[in-house]
Amino acid sequence: MEKGISLSELARQLGRAKSGLHKLAAKGQIPQRDDGKFDLEAVRLALVSNTDPSRQGEAFAGGHQPVNGERLARTVEPAPDVAAQASVEAQLAVTRIREILLAEGVGVDGPLTFNHARTAEKIVQTWQRDQAHAEAKGKVVDAETAGRRWADEIVKLGARMLAIPGDCALELSHLTKHEVSVIDRIVRDAMDQAAGDGPP
Repeated sequence: MEKGISLSELARQLGRAKSGLHKLAAKGQIPQRDDGKFDLEAVRLALVSNTDPSRQGEAFAGGHQPVNGERLARTVEPAPDVAAQASVEAQLAVTRIREILLAEGVGVDGPLTFNHARTAEKIVQTWQRDQAHAEAKGKVVDAETAGRRWADEIVKLGARMLAIPGDCALELSHLTKHEVSVIDRIVRDAMDQAAGDGPP
């Protein structure tokens, strides 16, 4: 009988978290031998089967029999509607992963593996970073556009300043025409000084 490997060694060789593999073994989704060890190839086959929704249930049911002293954990069957929903969602996820990989020129003919899923995840993260950079870049205004916007705002501000004498005449009805004209001159002088066209 081929010598089994420990959970730690299995995790190292597969590049997966030890805790995640432990959970899969407890659920019966990967085979574990009677001595608590694992057969690397048997686990790899089980993982491939578990990533393809069309093969779910085949990994340890029906045609699969324990080999090399492996033991199968007892699993609890989900309700039919829950299983159907999970199968649909899994199929959608697999389809989406294939689309993401294909968009980057990575074609997958056979069943998806854990590494395919991780690659797709990294691709999406890169897309999201690129989008954030593009959006941030769009918020930076070039000098010419900024100049036009500033000129527009100055025109609006000038019009508002020139309206001050008229507003004063409306609000303070006791003001004479001469007083209103004085206010108008003061406002215009202030605008000229601000623009650098008049004496300080």
